[in-house]
Amino acid sequence: MTLQSSGQITLGDIANEFGYTNGSSTRLGSYRTTNGQGNFPLSLGSLSYSSIDGGGAVPTSGQIKLSDFRGTQLQTVVNFYGSGKGGNRLNAYDRYNSGDVTVVGGYRTRPSNTSGTRVKIHVNQNIGSENNSINHCALRTGNGWNSGTTLSVDVGSNGRIQGAGGDGGDGSVNNGSGSPGGDGSSGLGVEYTETAVNIASGGVIAAGFGGGGGGAGGEQTDKPGTRYAAGGGGGGGAGLPVGEGGAKGQRTAGLSAGSSNSGPGSDASLSGGTQGSGTAGDGGGGGNNANEAGGATGGEGGQAGEAADAGGNGDGNGGAGGSDGSAIRRTNGGIVVDINDGSRVVPNAVANGVA
Repeated sequence: MTLQSSGQITLGDIANEFGYTNGSSTRLGSYRTTNGQGNFPLSLGSLSYSSIDGGGAVPTSGQIKLSDFRGTQLQTVVNFYGSGKGGNRLNAYDRYNSGDVTVVGGYRTRPSNTSGTRVKIHVNQNIGSENNSINHCALRTGNGWNSGTTLSVDVGSNGRIQGAGGDGGDGSVNNGSGSPGGDGSSGLGVEYTETAVNIASGGVIAAGFGGGGGGAGGEQTDKPGTRYAAGGGGGGGAGLPVGEGGAKGQRTAGLSAGSSNSGPGSDASLSGGTQGSGTAGDGGGGGNNANEAGGATGGEGGQAGEAADAGGNGDGNGGAGGSDGSAIRRTNGGIVVDINDGSRVVPNAVANGVA
C-alpha cells in the first residue's frame, strides 16, 4: 500500500511496504542500497531505477530520514525482458503469479495483493500470437490485478508485441474461385481498468495483418478440348509469426499444357509467398495452360499501411483479402489505455474485445 504522504510515518510502516532488511527487524540506512541486487541505479532490462521507490525520493547515500518515504510505494517488474522470456500468447498476471518478477530493492517477495503497488510489465523480447482470431492477442495484461494497482506495459528498445499474420488463401481448383485470405490477430490485450503503455524508441506494438486472397482459375473452350488453369495462392500477411503463403491451385481436369497444341508455359500455378515479420508475402502467379487458359495471380498479403489484396478474378472470383488485427485491444470501452507514443503503435487505434 502506498505510504502516507503526510503525518506520522514509522519504520514499521516502511518495512511493511518495502520489506524488512534483517529478518524481522530493519535498519533505515539499508534502503539506500539493495539486498543482493547491487547499488542503485538498478537496471532491469531497459528500465533504470534510481532508488528503491523508483523516483529518487529515497536517498542512495548520505543522510536518510523517515520522511523521505512519504508517498512512496513498492516497485515490481514482471519479466518479459530477460533472455528466453518472449514467446507466443502470454499472460502478464500469470507470469507475476508464477514469481517471475523482480521486487526493486529485494527486501521482500512479491505481494499477493497488488493494491497500492506499482507493477511494470516490461517487454524487451519478441512476443507473438496465433492467427485463429482477430481477438487473440500476443500479450494480455490479465485481469487478476487488485483494484488500486498502478499498472503499466513498458516496451523496451528491443521489445516487439505483434499479432500473427493471416495465411494466404489457396488458389482455385480448375476454373473455380480462389479462397479468402485469413485474418491477422492482435498485439496487446489490456484487461485492467486503467493501464499506461510506454514504448521506447525502437520498440513497437503492432497488429498482425491479413493474408492475400487466392487467385481464380481460367478456362478455354473455343478449341477442341477444354483447358483449365488454376489460380495462384495468396501471400501471407505480415506479423509475428508471419502468415503462411496460400497453396497453389490445382488443375484436376481438362487438357494439360503438353497434351495437344504444344505451347509455352506450364499449367501449374504458384504458391503464395512468406516474408519477414514486417513485410507481406507476394501472391503466387496463376497457371498458364499452353497460352490458351490462364489462372489469376493471388493477392499480396497485408502489412503496415497496406490492406491485404484480393486474388485476381478469372472465370471464377478471386478470394477476398483477410482483415487486419489490432495493435492494442481492450476488454471493453470502460478500460482506459494511456499510450505515451502512438507513432510506435501500428496501426494507432484501440479496439474492443480480448481473447
